[in-house]
Amino acid sequence: MTESLSPDMLRQAFHEVVASRRTIRAFLPDPVPQEVLDRCLESALMAPSASNLQPWEFIVIRDPELRQRANAVCLNQRGPATAPLMVALVAHRDICKRHCDFILQTLQERGILRKSQERYWGRIMPLIFTYGPFGLFGVIKKAISRMGSLWKPMPNLYSRADVRVLTHKSTALAAATFMLALRAEGYDSCPMEGFDPWRARKLLKLPRGAEVCMFLAIGKRAEGGLWWDRMLVPKEWVVQDPGEDMGGKP
Repeated sequence: MTESLSPDMLRQAFHEVVASRRTIRAFLPDPVPQEVLDRCLESALMAPSASNLQPWEFIVIRDPELRQRANAVCLNQRGPATAPLMVALVAHRDICKRHCDFILQTLQERGILRKSQERYWGRIMPLIFTYGPFGLFGVIKKAISRMGSLWKPMPNLYSRADVRVLTHKSTALAAATFMLALRAEGYDSCPMEGFDPWRARKLLKLPRGAEVCMFLAIGKRAEGGLWWDRMLVPKEWVVQDPGEDMGGKP
């Protein structure tokens, strides 16, 4: 479909979607069609992730009673109170082996598996995602990588906390892609990072090593759902472009 659009049309369409995406706190009761949700999820699953590990899970919450319980976990925020659909985005820390095995198997089936790829997803990534009992091995790995960086650039070999941050960053990328896809379909969302993480894990029956990154309330925006005009801090506060000055030149 995108092949039929000119670069100018693609650029305009994308920036219009970004500009029209807002956090909505009141929704119409109209259900989200399954085909719309499927297209948005398919787009979200194409989001970039660290080492292509895709450490996320989308849990669709349709049942009204379960949505009400999820809303209570989200501190009874206004967004999900009227939304016809909620989705929990879950970050998984303990999926490395399964996803690495899948990547290697897929590369092999495509006939493009190389030794460097076997080493990376077969040995290096499992090592990075291993932190041992009480996280002690992770602490040792991080100390080694930090010491090595005193002499030359070194990757972070990752403690348990680092792996947690990595999986949440990747899951947040998928969430952003999902919200933009929803807006392109004419639907809105309310991302919620304020919730009880322990009750969320219990509600969704998550395994060890998994936790909710955010909840999304989803639907068509209702009148009053947009609280105010967009409010952005000054660009110079959040964008740096020093140019040649980064190279130490006067």
